[in-house]
Amino acid sequence: MAERDLHNRAEDYQRRYHVQEVEQAPDKETYKYYSTQRPIDIGTYPKSYFNRPIHMDVYFTRQQVPGEAFQAWGAITYAQPLTDREMRDYELRPARENLDIRRQMDTQAQVVGKWEDAHHVPEQRRLTWFYPDFGSYVAKEYVTPEQLAARAHGVERQAAAKAHKEDKQPIAQQMKTAQKQAEEHRGQTAPKKSAPRRDER
Repeated sequence: MAERDLHNRAEDYQRRYHVQEVEQAPDKETYKYYSTQRPIDIGTYPKSYFNRPIHMDVYFTRQQVPGEAFQAWGAITYAQPLTDREMRDYELRPARENLDIRRQMDTQAQVVGKWEDAHHVPEQRRLTWFYPDFGSYVAKEYVTPEQLAARAHGVERQAAAKAHKEDKQPIAQQMKTAQKQAEEHRGQTAPKKSAPRRDER
C-alpha cells in the first residue's frame, strides 16, 4: 500500500508540474582499495586535498574479500586512483575491478597467453584463456592480479635473457671485433722520423 501510494503521488506530481522521469546518468568510474593490515580509522588511509575518500565500508572483523585472494578490515573508495606510494605507505590493496587494474591485467594477459600457447601449458595450469570474440587473451576469473603480474614479469625476464644470450659472442670473437673497431677508428700513423746521420750533426 505504501509503495502504491508513493507511486500515485509521483504520477500526480508529474502531471501537476509537467515533469517526467528521466534515466539517471551512469555512475562515474571509482577506485576501491582494501585495508588489509588494520581496521579503518583516522590516519590509516590517504586523504589528500585533491583525492578524498567518497565512500567507506568498515567491516566488524577482518574477513575474506569476495573475488580476491586476501582478507581485509574494510574498503575505501576514491574518485581517482591512488599512487603506488600511497598504497605502499598505508598497506592498501586495489580491487581487481578498478579501471587501472583491469587495463594492467588485460595487457599482461596478452603477454602471458602467447607464452602459454608457445610452451603448450596444460589447461589446468594456464592463467589465461583465448577469447575469440575479441581476438585477445583474458585472465581466468580465479587468477589474482599478483599471480598474473608475477607470471608476466617471469615471461619478460625469460625473453630478455634469451635476447642477451643470442647477442652475446664468444670471447675470441669479441676480441677480434674490438681489435677491428680499434683499427678502423685509429688515425693514420705518422711516418717514423729517421735519426740524423753522424756527419749531419
